[in-house]
Amino acid sequence: MLIPSSNLMINQLKTDKYKNLQAHFQLICLEPDQLIFRPYELIHFVYFPVSAIIAMQIDISDGSSAEIVLIGKEGMVGSGVMGGNQNFSRAKVKFAGFAYKLPLDVFQAELAHDPEFLKIWMASTRQMILQIAMPTICSSKHSNEQQIIRWIMNTLDKTQGNVLQITHQEIADILGVRRESVTLAAGKLSHEGLIEVSRGQLTVLDRPLLEARACECYRVMQPLQKH
Repeated sequence: MLIPSSNLMINQLKTDKYKNLQAHFQLICLEPDQLIFRPYELIHFVYFPVSAIIAMQIDISDGSSAEIVLIGKEGMVGSGVMGGNQNFSRAKVKFAGFAYKLPLDVFQAELAHDPEFLKIWMASTRQMILQIAMPTICSSKHSNEQQIIRWIMNTLDKTQGNVLQITHQEIADILGVRRESVTLAAGKLSHEGLIEVSRGQLTVLDRPLLEARACECYRVMQPLQKH
């Protein structure tokens, strides 16, 4: 059941604080490529994914956008508005699912008056910064297969279930490797019974064994608390 506390940030709130906020949460369904907000746009809600994954992007001068981090049930979208209501990046749905949205004024009031909530927000922000930095380290130290496993596991930790709607080309673009490298690694992992790959879909069949094959970068990037 997808309740607000399915989000790991909300799950850390004390019972009385959680009950106070419950009336303000609104469950919404998010579709792939749905735009949550644009850079420098004034926003009125922050979002706590519970099964959806949202990509934070930076716009490039040629008109394209580059993903800087994926946010799922471990965090929130809109964290850059602590002192105002203007966000500085683009937020677009990467994987469909559900999220709870919370009015921005309620969120900011809780940060201002509740030290425990502020600590939770700061820890989530540090984790997001780590997720932005770690892929650069991983790409310089580990094989393409290890990078792919790390990305699969880290992405699954952000959502519910063991299925990702994604192509080999999309994984290659995210990691900055050749599509052939993704196809080769996926074929090997599939042959070993760890994953199953079909058109536009990747299913993890043996999560413990796949996690055991991940490099140390994955373990460093894991949220402090997982469901």
